[in-house]
Amino acid sequence: MKIAKSNHYLVNTDMELVLSLVNQLEELGITNFNQLKKKITQLRITDFDDVLKYTTGPDCDQDIAIIIEELIDRLRFSKPDRESVFTSSNEVGTYLADKLVGRKQEEFWAIYIDNSNHIIAEKRIFVGTLDKTIAHPREVFRWAMIYACAGMFIVHNHPSGKLFPSQSDLMLTREMDKAAKLMKVRLLDHFIVGKGHYLSMKENELF
Repeated sequence: MKIAKSNHYLVNTDMELVLSLVNQLEELGITNFNQLKKKITQLRITDFDDVLKYTTGPDCDQDIAIIIEELIDRLRFSKPDRESVFTSSNEVGTYLADKLVGRKQEEFWAIYIDNSNHIIAEKRIFVGTLDKTIAHPREVFRWAMIYACAGMFIVHNHPSGKLFPSQSDLMLTREMDKAAKLMKVRLLDHFIVGKGHYLSMKENELF
């Protein structure tokens, strides 16, 4: 990674920046999330406007203010390291089969894309038991609205490697498809993956 210059100091890596913030918080006696939550509550910080107001005000420790300013800049200009665009169902299925290979429990994921099929975000929505996961359209579409996506793929794994969909898999897919149409979001496919292989419900005309 290139060395990033700040108006205040020089850091070499993103991790160094995060660790600097952790060290500064530890010096203030904040060593876990509960203590951090308590401090935020004491400061009456409820949104990012409050964070900016506090860090630019007279009460914030100077070193912490500098680090938070730099961290915000890093987040603003960061780009996720993932496939930029999918061009075929096979690319998506292979990507997802590789992503979830070796998982011991069922996991349900959603991949959100824009109008040009560029990935906006990947979210793990649920983790189930050894052979069962429970997903609800509400959680899937909550993130769809947050990311303002044009379309999405959903996927879950079968740790056994058997890719044949269960009745609950089919029912869930139909519920997701119905919700997607109401929300004006394209449900492009539902993949079942396991042991490096995948099944496309769209290609098999299962919804």
